Amino acid sequence: MTTSKYEESIKELGSPDSNKRLKALRFIKNSVIGNKTKKELYIKLGIVQRLVDYLSLPEESPYTLKIQAATILGSIAYGKDDNVSAVITSGSIVPLLNTLSLPHDKHLIESLRQRRKLIEASTRALKAIFTASSSKSLRNACITEKHIRDLALILKVTSGFLIEESSVATTSEGLSFAMIAEFTAAIVSKCCDTDTQQLQLQEAGIVQPLVDILHSHCIKAQEAALDALSSLCHENRLLGDIIIQSKSSNTGQTTLSTMLDFAKGKCPAMRLIACTCLTNLYRTGVFTEPSNDIILIVLPALVKLLQEPTGDIQEKAPLVLADLIKDDEEMQKAAYDADAISKLAELLASVSSREIENHTCQLGIPGMGSTAKRKEKIQENSLIAIAAATLSKEECRTQAIEAKVLPHVISGLNSKQSGVRLAACQCAKSLSRSVSHLRTSFVDENVAPHLVKLLHDESQTVQAAACGALCNLVLHFSPMKKSLLEAGAIDKFVQYSKSNDSNLKINGIWAINNLLFKAELDEKKSVMEALSFDSLVDLLHDQNTTIQEQALEIVRNLVFGEQEDIDWVYEKMGKETLLDVIENKLQTMDTHEDGEEPVASSILVPTLYIIVNMCSNAEAPKMDLTSRDIIVRSAIELLSHEDDAVRVAAAWVLINWTWGDTNDQKEDLVNRCKRLKDLGVQDKLELLIDDDPCFDVRDRAKTAYTQLSEALG
Repeated sequence: MTTSKYEESIKELGSPDSNKRLKALRFIKNSVIGNKTKKELYIKLGIVQRLVDYLSLPEESPYTLKIQAATILGSIAYGKDDNVSAVITSGSIVPLLNTLSLPHDKHLIESLRQRRKLIEASTRALKAIFTASSSKSLRNACITEKHIRDLALILKVTSGFLIEESSVATTSEGLSFAMIAEFTAAIVSKCCDTDTQQLQLQEAGIVQPLVDILHSHCIKAQEAALDALSSLCHENRLLGDIIIQSKSSNTGQTTLSTMLDFAKGKCPAMRLIACTCLTNLYRTGVFTEPSNDIILIVLPALVKLLQEPTGDIQEKAPLVLADLIKDDEEMQKAAYDADAISKLAELLASVSSREIENHTCQLGIPGMGSTAKRKEKIQENSLIAIAAATLSKEECRTQAIEAKVLPHVISGLNSKQSGVRLAACQCAKSLSRSVSHLRTSFVDENVAPHLVKLLHDESQTVQAAACGALCNLVLHFSPMKKSLLEAGAIDKFVQYSKSNDSNLKINGIWAINNLLFKAELDEKKSVMEALSFDSLVDLLHDQNTTIQEQALEIVRNLVFGEQEDIDWVYEKMGKETLLDVIENKLQTMDTHEDGEEPVASSILVPTLYIIVNMCSNAEAPKMDLTSRDIIVRSAIELLSHEDDAVRVAAAWVLINWTWGDTNDQKEDLVNRCKRLKDLGVQDKLELLIDDDPCFDVRDRAKTAYTQLSEALG
């Protein structure tokens, strides 16, 4: 293919004659629009930097040149990733943003009319760039407070025009204003990555124009405005409150009722965006009584969207559903009642069928990217949603198992795409929380080997997720525990426990902890031979509190059992080292560089249960522990802790310290109880029995008090 006329058009861009430059720009524009080959050709010929130079021309330069330059940049940005990268690296974003400034020497509507075509071309280009680029840091670096004020002003002008004009769709000016509103709102939705940005946009007055656009009857602009509001309130309670309280300037209708109307509407794309926005609002906690509208309107709408074979709806709806129900048992129950899990299973099956695998049919109307890519994203997102839906409630896990989800989980574990493998691991982890299905379905489907294989995955994130899923499979009641150990799982868990990756490290330690739960002494020795007590001591003093917690749980499991278990730990770890660890972790205040902070309950509880386990049988460990004054006084002090779980654990410590199972131990018991009484334990226990709000605390305190009284006669 000859390139002479294309090279000639590039040369013409340097002509001193503005008419020749304009003609060249129009030729380039007509060449690249809708033509991938020509876009790549012109990028190689250096067109992008030339276009940026045109955008940076002085104000008195002809707008027509800037309009053509912005249009061409936008067309190139609607291409493959390399095209977008070329546009970004050329430094085009700031010049494009600078073209959005409205002069203040005229009425605002007239100023926008004067620059309408340029602003339309620039906002279109910026929308294309921001939509294609996932770089948050890029947007943060480019967009200044002035740019934010310009965006807000454009929205204010266009929203006022759209809600006042009834004939928007019949005039070129009306259509242009609608597109500018749409593109600007789309830009705003990509500039809400941080609390600071969200607050800057709100302070610039961005919320009300977006709310007004919702009542403009311009569907694309409405979708973009709703998407921007959704991004503004993402994880931001303040913005959520402002949006909930806002009303249309034209109709007075509340934004919440408008969103609920959209969620029940006929347009699938609008329903999805409305459900996303309502989900984001729900997650901020702005609703005082959210359940009815969310459960009765949003959840059924999302479930229905799972069956919508249009555009990218099936790809996105599962993620919105997952976000709505994650860590929320009420919502998970509602999802169960709405049969969401079965519908997700059907969606998984539809993208796992032989026909789809071979690409002989399409998933409705293709969305962004190929059918194969969309299939992978639907598979990934559906697995994420099932993981969220089955996290807490047994009936949800049973519904998933009965819907034949496990074969699709295994398919996901063997996917070529790391995102799908990760989602499948998360799904396996949630489903494996069911003891009954762990003993039956997981064995029948032979899930374990597929997870073990992923311990060697090329992605550390997938390795960590596979390890997290295996945590439940190595518990003492799991029929797969033996085969996992034979497959070398211990060595991988130990390797992970020494990793620099925090997620990998935490999951490795968690798996070791679960391996040791109710383990026999020979199993403990096998695990600790691989880990070593020196490594365990290092983990006990790790900077990460979660790692410390799991390491303490390991010690708790190691000292559970008979006296010989404790003797073995004393021998291998060192008695004084173990007592030092317990004493250190029971300190209620921890010293940091910026002052003292309370020790987390997650550290105190396992430490107290280490004492409980050590004092469950023989007398010697009780004497060892109570010989440490700090340990005794700390345990007593923790009877008054604000956390119920800490008080329960401390009461259990007192139960074991005030109990002896033979007459031979009578003298030690009496002496110990006298000391406890002298330290005020009896009065503290009486107070707990009478006033503690937690039944478990009152019950344990009563037992300890009775034993203390009987020992003292």
